[in-house]
Amino acid sequence: MIVFVTVPSGERYAFIGDLTWQIDGIRRRVERPWLMSRLADSDRDQLRRDLLRMIALDGLLRIVPAHDLSCYDGIPRLTPEAAPRSC
Repeated sequence: MIVFVTVPSGERYAFIGDLTWQIDGIRRRVERPWLMSRLADSDRDQLRRDLLRMIALDGLLRIVPAHDLSCYDGIPRLTPEAAPRSC
């Protein structure tokens, strides 16, 4: 699952979960090592298609893999004042 988010400033993000574990998977077009892929990926062909889609979007929005903490730098934080109120 990929979640696309646009914040009030207009900056756009794609939170790509485990599609790739590090941004290098997008920037260098590399998949997980063979053994890790065998353990973690259920449909390698679909994974490749989705990687190519995200590679095509790189530069148009900010891509954030779940396990690459360096990609979280600068993402606006939700503050108590900006948090949605519960019903």
